[in-house]
Amino acid sequence: MSTKTKNKEKIRVRVHTTISMEKENILNAYAKLKDKDGNKIYGNKSKVIEKALDLLEKFHHPDKEEEHSLWNRTKDELKMLLVGKPTFIAYITGDYKNVYRNNIALDLVEWYAQKAIDELSVEDILNAIKKIWITANYFYKISIEKGSKGNYIMLLYHEFQNERFGEFWANYFSYFLSEHKKCKVEYFIRTSFVRLVITPLENIDLSQDISEYRVTDDKYRLSEIVEVW
Repeated sequence: MSTKTKNKEKIRVRVHTTISMEKENILNAYAKLKDKDGNKIYGNKSKVIEKALDLLEKFHHPDKEEEHSLWNRTKDELKMLLVGKPTFIAYITGDYKNVYRNNIALDLVEWYAQKAIDELSVEDILNAIKKIWITANYFYKISIEKGSKGNYIMLLYHEFQNERFGEFWANYFSYFLSEHKKCKVEYFIRTSFVRLVITPLENIDLSQDISEYRVTDDKYRLSEIVEVW
């Protein structure tokens, strides 16, 4: 920040105006807002107004925003996506199925949870996936419910209106959960959502006659049960 700009900020001017009672209540509430230690965050009404003007300036001039704030806006307003480098390379080379095996999902989950994958439960992993993939803007809503048989039902809602999009992520998560947590994954796809039924190894009835196989391009298809031991 230049010396000239700093000097401008030190000069205080008096502003006379009127606002509605509703807005005054909001202004008073933020002026009194305190942090967890009991200290006022803004201190007074003037600071609240200045903060609001800063936000308004950044809203109308995106070039002045910090990178993380700008990403939030491009995600919401322009529907942009976060893409990992291996996934992006797979897209542009036309070998998208390679992404099922070569991606940064493990790194993302461990980074988010701040734990190694072996220290995480299946539920921990699903919650990490929920947070990360919504943030990356692939899905706008993800619900996770625990079933009566110790399995998990995961519903992932998206706006792409394309079953191929759902099939891609069903394969992606099926391989990941099978490979790293020895889960059986069944999936069901519609144009606007994906339904995954995830059963951890300890809850699988091994007396059932289910073929075990590793993922291959010709076998890994819609509505199949995937097991990788």
